Order: sequence, then C-alpha cells, then structure tokens
Amino acid sequence: MCRWCEGAALGLDGFAVERREDARLAGIAWQGSHADAVAGGLAEALTRLRERIVEEQSFAPGPLVVVTLAGQGDEVRCFAGGRLAEGAVPPSGLETLAVAASDYAVANHHRAEGEVLDRYAAMLDWIRAERLTRDRSNWQHREEYPLHADFARPEAVRLMVPVKAAG
Repeated sequence: MCRWCEGAALGLDGFAVERREDARLAGIAWQGSHADAVAGGLAEALTRLRERIVEEQSFAPGPLVVVTLAGQGDEVRCFAGGRLAEGAVPPSGLETLAVAASDYAVANHHRAEGEVLDRYAAMLDWIRAERLTRDRSNWQHREEYPLHADFARPEAVRLMVPVKAAG
C-alpha cells in the first residue's frame, strides 16, 4: 500500500463506522456551483494542491481530505487539504482548518460501481438502519482520496458522513 493511503475496515455490507482523531489540515478553500465541480473545477484545485503536498515537508503521510461545508442552493463549499505533521508550520499560501475528532459512517466507492451519489444514498439508508444520526454540526461530509489519484475520474474514494449514536 502507498504510504499516502489509509486502509479500510468495512463490514460485509460495505459500510462501517470509523473514528478520525483531531487533525490540522493545510490546503485551500474551494467554492463553486455543483456544475462547476462536475466540470472539473474542484479536480483542478485538488491537482494543484497535490503538487504542494508532495513538495512540502510539513505534511504527514495520508490521503488528501475534502470536507464539504453547508452551502446555499446549488453552492458547493469545500476545504481540501493534507494533514499536517505534528508541530509542523503550514506552508505559506495555504489556509488551515482544524478538524475535530469525529465518528463517521464510511464506505469505499469505486468508479466501476456507478455514481457516487447513489453510494451516498445507500450509506444514508444504512445510517438509518443502524440507528445512527447524521452530525451536521461542522460539515456535511468528508471524502478521502489517495494522493496520487486522478481527481477528475478517481478510481476509488473513501466516502464519510459524520454520525453520532441516536439518542
């Protein structure tokens, strides 16, 4: 396995709950319409960001993380970044985002399996069946891409929805 990727621990149905601990990300904020994202705007931003992550010593090994924030209407608001190494100074020109520890419903999505939105819909059904609730207090969802992915047509992406136990 590539040192920039993380492994999966999924159940037989392809979904699981995983915890991600606190992390400091350095990267870029991206905003546009859904059409802009589909047309490659976000993929171009991720490709430029990857070049910085590979060149800089400030980053810890791991996937490229995209956190989607709430937007209005057709607006897509994301923060894309790499996890900073412990005590590292963020590279100049990049923004930072503190991502608090959270539990996530997770699933791998492979391009050959169809549309990402269909996989998210199945995940939301699984969340309800498991009596979990979505936690939208910070962001809508998180995706993790292998650093060396083709962001325009990734072969695989880790889909993550923040959850908490139903209470």
